[in-house]
Amino acid sequence: METEMARWIDYAPYADRSVAEFRAKRELCGLSLYDVADELGVAVNTVKRWENPNYFPPSPAAWRFIDREYDKHCDAVEEALQQALATAGDGPIVVHWHRNGMRGVSDAQVGVSNAVARAVAESLMTLGREVTFRWSDPAAEEAQRAATSDFYRRSDPDLI
Repeated sequence: METEMARWIDYAPYADRSVAEFRAKRELCGLSLYDVADELGVAVNTVKRWENPNYFPPSPAAWRFIDREYDKHCDAVEEALQQALATAGDGPIVVHWHRNGMRGVSDAQVGVSNAVARAVAESLMTLGREVTFRWSDPAAEEAQRAATSDFYRRSDPDLI
């Protein structure tokens, strides 16, 4: 009986929270289902069920995790936005975009970094600032320039 009461008390602070909130926060933070499952040591299907209103809700540990990640995301966005505004000139503000497969950077880190970049760009545009995106990896940026140049050189002008 005491175990049942302890379980109820642990869930009580989360009883009125929506699974839609859980999923929205996960996606806003740039976390995949796999990222959450890996971090919490559960199956991906468990996280999918947490986000489905027809199944059981997220565990208290999952709520604590997603709330911590969301707080970190909001802090990172605020810091990056302030830095962008402090260092911006009159022209467009460059926002760096990361790509999967970068050496030494996990796909989870890429997702989280790009979620921050997206939120910063949206905030800057809301403030009326022009934003341009660039790859964070200089080699990728150079490869894109070369590929784009080659494409336009070879393309039929009527197709462009």
